[in-house]
Amino acid sequence: MKTKLNLFLTMFFVSVFSIFSQSQSQMFSKPGVIGDSLSQGFFGATVEKKTQNWAYPVLVAKQAGSNVTYNELKGPYLNFEDYLNGDCGPICMGSSILGGNGATYSLPTHAGITGADYTNVLRTSGKCEDITAKKMEKEWYWASWYWYTYRWVEVADCQEPDKFHQFGLRDSGTQMEIMEKVKPSFLFGSVGANHVLCTALSTSLDCLDEARYYRDVREVMRRVAAIGTVKGGVIFTVPNVTAIAYLESYKDPSNRANYTGLKAFYRTSVSSPDHVLDANEVATISSFLTKVNNELKAQATALGFALTDAKVLFDDIRDNGRLIQSSSGYSPGSARANWPMPNQPGLFGLDGVHPNMYGHAVLANELIDAINAKYGYNIPSINEYNAWYNDSLNRHPIDLKKYLTESLFGQFITWVIGIFA
Repeated sequence: MKTKLNLFLTMFFVSVFSIFSQSQSQMFSKPGVIGDSLSQGFFGATVEKKTQNWAYPVLVAKQAGSNVTYNELKGPYLNFEDYLNGDCGPICMGSSILGGNGATYSLPTHAGITGADYTNVLRTSGKCEDITAKKMEKEWYWASWYWYTYRWVEVADCQEPDKFHQFGLRDSGTQMEIMEKVKPSFLFGSVGANHVLCTALSTSLDCLDEARYYRDVREVMRRVAAIGTVKGGVIFTVPNVTAIAYLESYKDPSNRANYTGLKAFYRTSVSSPDHVLDANEVATISSFLTKVNNELKAQATALGFALTDAKVLFDDIRDNGRLIQSSSGYSPGSARANWPMPNQPGLFGLDGVHPNMYGHAVLANELIDAINAKYGYNIPSINEYNAWYNDSLNRHPIDLKKYLTESLFGQFITWVIGIFA
């Protein structure tokens, strides 16, 4: 009797494991990605193959036994780390600044693009900044055999998009159109950050548009739900953009409230209220961020998607750090929400906004935890110690602020930014 019971239990668990494995396999049979710079792999001031390879959708899909395809980029712009380490000479710099493609796909399954938000997901293709834009144009015609005249007609107004969209999407359509063609089984669907991050990068509230955000995030999710093949997905919230390393506190010597607040790290002084986010502006951003994140949580619930609260995650890392430890017990310390410094690991690249190689591994692990908890899977985590160990910026930190203030070329760059930014 005991032998039969053991045999039954063995068959039962084998059966359960088989169903479990098949379910995960089906879920990740064709993952798709809409997203922004975090998904595409922006690093320093560029996107290139090596940074695309460590972006969170690529890591999570790989851990789940699957993969995504994407158009490989060679820029535009420049990898700060390579340049400052002397690994990118004049030819490399020229090629990077111009940008271009390596391998390409007629229909990539990963459509995340640097700078995108939910509006761009719907409207920006590799050919047009806004596929819905219209303009009035004269159309000439013969009104009669002797009278040649014109009338005003509405036509498409296709303006060239930025290079990240050109090289990332090419002829495939908008991010939303690509997903509707791909028909993914699982969707990485986070494109909320730039609706709020724009305030930090511009030290201005001008870009906040609550009505546009609600309209477009809801339209994206409506169309995602209509695809039919999507079995699940994951969304993460937007971290506190006023706490990123790009911004630092500034106290006006004359104690003027609108000159005191948060400034871009590269500014040595503040000559206009436009150069800082004051206390009132920070409060407005915080309120808007809460609305953005509440909507993302609601959409994740409605679609049955997993959710990672990235705001809670990065607030905790900012306040408490994240321990890095090898299997043998060795630890280089706890990483902070900053770019790496000597004897102080960090999650961000030199722009103070985007994750480095290690930072993407941390974000990927948080997504994996959320997916496992939501769907009952056991997707293995990424070894964060190995990610830190193989992250050249963490292993050989660069003090960008020191470079900008002490080197002659760095001072020139700072002056140019101060004039034109």
